[in-house]
Amino acid sequence: MQEIVEEPESSNNLKILPLRSFHEKLGAKFTSFASWEMPLSYGRSVDEHMAARNASAAFDVSHMGEIQVHGGDAGPFLDFALTNWISTADVGQAVYSPMCDETGGVIDDLIACKRSNEDYLLCVNASNVGTDFDYLKNLALGFACEVVDQSQAYGQLAVQGPDALAIVSQSAGVDLGVIRKMHFTELEVFDSPVLLARSGYTGGDGFEIYCQSEALDLWAEALVQASESYSLRWAGLAARDSLRLEAGLPLHGHELSDQISPVQAGMGWSVKFDKPSGFVGRESLLSEKENGFAGHLGHYVVEGRRIPREGDTIMFEGISVGRVTSGGYSPLLGKPIGIAWISSEYWTQRMNPGWSAEVRGRPVSISVGKPALYR
Repeated sequence: MQEIVEEPESSNNLKILPLRSFHEKLGAKFTSFASWEMPLSYGRSVDEHMAARNASAAFDVSHMGEIQVHGGDAGPFLDFALTNWISTADVGQAVYSPMCDETGGVIDDLIACKRSNEDYLLCVNASNVGTDFDYLKNLALGFACEVVDQSQAYGQLAVQGPDALAIVSQSAGVDLGVIRKMHFTELEVFDSPVLLARSGYTGGDGFEIYCQSEALDLWAEALVQASESYSLRWAGLAARDSLRLEAGLPLHGHELSDQISPVQAGMGWSVKFDKPSGFVGRESLLSEKENGFAGHLGHYVVEGRRIPREGDTIMFEGISVGRVTSGGYSPLLGKPIGIAWISSEYWTQRMNPGWSAEVRGRPVSISVGKPALYR
């Protein structure tokens, strides 16, 4: 995975969203991403971005994968497979966690929804579904649980923004205000089961709708009807990427990878070293934490118009000290922004002047600090 917006591939090689014709009627421009044909935008991506910040935006994220883990050892198994505590979560809670290999490299990062003590639904990245499923299935051989790829059964829509609660409550016919962030409820809507999670990938409030594939069109139409009462726009991958970049959220393959661990990425809060049974990658990550690590991820804003992109060099006082992992434009600030891996040797200097990124051989001045959404 190189960029969240990729160069188009041959349409013969791409998976097609169930709602493809629905998006086409809305005027979507399509692109390829993670072997899927996905809506890039429906107009100006900046307008879609700001709709999610100020009102509401709906995204079709049915390309994401869903893996079920169930059985008596489901909780202990996921505690071992993932870096975060999973079994200790409340029923109805959604837990973010990286999944690492023995070296501390990140295989994927995901959300685990605890449906019961013996039943969990994992939402995984689209490009990693097969890899994650094979890895978890093999790892589970010593545990009394079953790993099932449910991706074909599910569709997923996300509604993000200040009006998301009202819109999804209206669509579901139930007040969802009692659901806390990173929690979910399961209901029957349109005579079909649905999991409604108060979560998202924008840094703001919102809901993710995990419905049966055959109910996707009914949910989409319900959201269209809700747009008559609320200012709801459909949004594509371009806005999804700029929103997560403003919020400083990692994208697997960029800010989390086999080379960038959760510790380096500033996600140490999701790594629970106190789990008595341990977890895959614990020793490597603990060594990294205790003995120091090569670099950190930092968030920057550009003082100028040129946009540094993935792989561009980060410099401090003219010395190469890192690289851009993701770069783009912040509609909120009206400036280019990004995330960069910075060598630990220079990390303590990050608040000082003298930082720049090299764009096509020319330096552009940057300031390193909080993600754009929190500046």
